[in-house]
Amino acid sequence: MNDTSTSQQDAWLKMLAGCSTDLFLLDLDGTVWGDILVVLNEQFGPVDPDGEKRWKKHDRAFKVDGTMTNGAHLEAEYRDLLEAKTIDEMIAWLKENHELVPGVKDFLAFLRSMGVTPVAVSNGSLQIAVPMLKFHGVEMPIIANSLRFSDDGMFEAMEFVHNEDDGVRKGELAEIAAANGYRVIGCAGDSKGDVCMAEATAKLGGLVLACGDGGLTAWCEQNEGNIVSAGSWITYDDFGQVTRAVQARLGGF
Repeated sequence: MNDTSTSQQDAWLKMLAGCSTDLFLLDLDGTVWGDILVVLNEQFGPVDPDGEKRWKKHDRAFKVDGTMTNGAHLEAEYRDLLEAKTIDEMIAWLKENHELVPGVKDFLAFLRSMGVTPVAVSNGSLQIAVPMLKFHGVEMPIIANSLRFSDDGMFEAMEFVHNEDDGVRKGELAEIAAANGYRVIGCAGDSKGDVCMAEATAKLGGLVLACGDGGLTAWCEQNEGNIVSAGSWITYDDFGQVTRAVQARLGGF
């Protein structure tokens, strides 16, 4: 049983109504493009007195120590950034310095040619992700968190699709889609925050793509033969490496 509210579920299904029956869910940061929060914090984020970038402490608190929720660590990293730069300044810098993971445009075109709709499911912010998708010429529906500002433009908080603990419950979204007649052909992610999506996708018979050697790859390695089979996940650093596997998986549905 999932905990997604009726309004959240309705909004998700309304978005999917414009998609084909076959879906491929994709995280954005660290998966489709370089991790926006990382590159921005490396460039503009504060350095603590011990010489360490503060974002690394937030990241470690969530991913290693378990002392921060996913949402809390994301909000803390955005807050640090927005004390240094405006959204417009960050986007302008990203347009000069931000790159897609190799092969992503061809991969998305391949999915569409096979009748599969790619859908972005991101714990990033819509205010940054949407203009960057447009800048990169990448078109796909997106569900993501939002940044809330006061009337005078001061950052107040992140508004999460689900809640602070999870941000976006990516696994539940996959399950809801499947329960309403959609087929989740596969998913792509890179980190601990994508494990729930990968687990749900694998249980639904989809292919799991793990970008690089981050938390999702480690999880797949640890759970191979249990939650994920040897043939149901692939690691990649170029989307050109996974096209044949996705095509084969489509033939198996």
